[in-house]
Amino acid sequence: MKKSAVAVVAVLSLLSAGVASAELDALKGFGKDLGKEAGKSVTAGAKGNLLSAITKKLKKVQNEKGPIKFKTGKAEIDPSCDRSMVAIAAIMADYPGFHVQVDGHTDNVGNPEANKKLSQDRADAVVKYLVEKKNVDAKRLSAKGFGDTQPIADNKSKKGQAKNRRVDFTVTQ
Repeated sequence: MKKSAVAVVAVLSLLSAGVASAELDALKGFGKDLGKEAGKSVTAGAKGNLLSAITKKLKKVQNEKGPIKFKTGKAEIDPSCDRSMVAIAAIMADYPGFHVQVDGHTDNVGNPEANKKLSQDRADAVVKYLVEKKNVDAKRLSAKGFGDTQPIADNKSKKGQAKNRRVDFTVTQ
């Protein structure tokens, strides 16, 4: 049973037992604190849902406008990705109070340390592009390279490797 329901049951039990109003006054603060906690929980849940919704919008951009691509083995963004970058910057403008982490990923071909560095360099390149070319506030962005540690497809095929070479966006606050 939830705390607020327990508090209501306790107060009703006390009323039916004929408890004096002084004792009931002592319980008022207890219910008030529960209300504040419940409000914080609802607010946190709503914010979490909004973070998830914005993250999904950012992911949808790459599904519709195209993924962010790089030259092979480099952190140089392919100019054909500008449509995606414009849409990503527009979403960020629509939600000015949120921070976005750019997540860089690679396939498992090559040295794991080199892949981690490449993924970090690519995430940094996306941040730089959004800041310098799309006027996104640098304080609202961060970059993290994961290398090949978070595959979304099987690295045994060329198609799977291509899916694993990606940039994701995570709304963090």
